[in-house]
Amino acid sequence: MAYTAASAVRSSDHINTITNLSSGLMRPLYTSCSEHQHAQHANRESRLLCLNESPRMPSPSPPASPTRRAVGESPFLRLPTEIRLQIYSLLVLPRSANDLLPSFEKVHSSTQDYYDYDKKQHGTERSMIANLVHPTLLIRTIDPDRYRKRYPELRPEPARSKYSVRCDRFRSACRRTTYHCINNPRIEDQLAILGVNRQTHAEAAEVLYGSYTFDFDTHVEAIIPFLSDLTPFARSCIKSIRFVKRALAYEKEFDRCEWSSALRYLTSSSSNIGLRRLQLGVVAGRPGEQGWDSIATYSATDFRLLGQLEKMEWMQHLLEIQGLQQLDVSAVVEHCPPGSNSMAMAEYIRFSASVEGGFREYLTEQLVAA
Repeated sequence: MAYTAASAVRSSDHINTITNLSSGLMRPLYTSCSEHQHAQHANRESRLLCLNESPRMPSPSPPASPTRRAVGESPFLRLPTEIRLQIYSLLVLPRSANDLLPSFEKVHSSTQDYYDYDKKQHGTERSMIANLVHPTLLIRTIDPDRYRKRYPELRPEPARSKYSVRCDRFRSACRRTTYHCINNPRIEDQLAILGVNRQTHAEAAEVLYGSYTFDFDTHVEAIIPFLSDLTPFARSCIKSIRFVKRALAYEKEFDRCEWSSALRYLTSSSSNIGLRRLQLGVVAGRPGEQGWDSIATYSATDFRLLGQLEKMEWMQHLLEIQGLQQLDVSAVVEHCPPGSNSMAMAEYIRFSASVEGGFREYLTEQLVAA
């Protein structure tokens, strides 16, 4: 596993208290308006990719007494916990890099994400290869045109939460859609382990949700619907997330709304999410051939002041994240006009040149536990 399992998992669910029984770069594709249309029904069947197609088990019961355990316990549950966790890992984690290759379906109703769909590592000609040490699931918003073909009015509505996105070239029209995973791991046949009993469900689910990084890229509008469709226990097992901040120079009001809503959900105690690793990408503008060569950069001290300025409030939402053990900050570089065009563009270029320097240092000081 990528992270050490906690000895207990807290749940904000007012009905059940869940006890853990185990060992204790890219152009924006979509943006949605502020009114997410994801239903909040407590008894609705949840879906994670196709992982939650398996039967959903109730909250684990307290450990059995020694007398009951001796009479009817499964031989599998008598194995040492470390052995059981290794078995779960073989079942729910990918065995080869090919098991996590994206499908790369093209979309047509908005600007496509060239990083995903060209199958290249950003800024290189090398093919993108899955990382088996930190396996990643790529969660993306479905093209609204494809969504309507997949779920026409005559067919049942998908169980996943639905929300509206800005989907035309000028980002002016809203359409309803949902999320999906573009690189489903080939583990569907092994997920029956989640339905054996309460204890195996709790232990296997912790390995499943705690070992993957859930990558939303610039699709921050999918964060709340995706996570809210999980059970409180599943959310508590998630330890690693990646998302990308859209380019500040071209940000709209609904972009700021999506960002603040997603970060508030991630940091709310009621969401019961305890992140240990955050991969943050920031779309950075680099002009011309000389790029940032002659650009004065901001230091970590400068960012303490910049965070108080208008339109930089998005930094304050990041500072609400607590308990991180690892923070990766990277610049997602795109071409932009020269700074001589306007003062706003000059400031954006200076900020962009500082993403992997002063900005990374500032966030690391604030967010990573000493």
